[in-house]
Amino acid sequence: MSDEQRASAFRGLSDEERRRALAEGTPKASARYVGRFVTGLVLLGVIGLVADYYFGQMGSTPAPAVVAAPTSTGPTQQLTSGIDTFMGLHPIGVQHAPGFTLTDQSGRPWSLGALKGKVIVLAFFNATCSDVCPVVGAEIRRADQLLGAKAASVVFAVVNTDPHHLGVSADPPALARTGLAHLANVRFLTGPLSVIDAVWSAYGITVTTGKAANQVSHNNLLYFVGPGGGLVDLASPFATASPSGYTLSPAATARWAEGIARTAGSLVP
Repeated sequence: MSDEQRASAFRGLSDEERRRALAEGTPKASARYVGRFVTGLVLLGVIGLVADYYFGQMGSTPAPAVVAAPTSTGPTQQLTSGIDTFMGLHPIGVQHAPGFTLTDQSGRPWSLGALKGKVIVLAFFNATCSDVCPVVGAEIRRADQLLGAKAASVVFAVVNTDPHHLGVSADPPALARTGLAHLANVRFLTGPLSVIDAVWSAYGITVTTGKAANQVSHNNLLYFVGPGGGLVDLASPFATASPSGYTLSPAATARWAEGIARTAGSLVP
């Protein structure tokens, strides 16, 4: 402010009043005014962010949603989808497959680590075939046929998931009822509860039992182990549960067999 402006502004004031005004300088804003001013700035900032986001999204392509693998046994997958999506098949890296030794249907020890050079398809179902066994068994049987000459390099290993029936049998229902008993490259594996429980834990299998001996349930996983012993792929078998057992349409069963054969066959050296 110039001297002339000060003089005009202070005209009519006494000398004492002028001295006080000059000493005080520019008047300070009130706390209420400052609060309103800051609130206004905040509102303008929020409005700007919203506008930037809205107009920034126009014309852009949204990121694809991440879909979790199905956890139920219902056939929610569509036959028109890609076969990997249909099976819930996804790579699991190069982690070494956890080793174990169980007993096969012939009463001989069977060790995963002793089968280097072979492709292992590792499945899990009950010895009594009271779970998803009829469906997965049919898929394995058909996949073995589709593999043709490559079947000699693939072993289908089925780990028992029934804690009430852990005894060794030359002809367990899991093989007899599925037509797998006559296949030389199918092994049904069982053992003491303490040993087989460790296998379930290592491969993410959760077994739940009820009061009755036939009340046993578990989640369904299918692993593909490469010839070097590494875990390569994981799939999620499914079926439709009913009072009479588990079923799946012939078309879906054939699609699963095709996927199993294709995935296992791709790992054969």
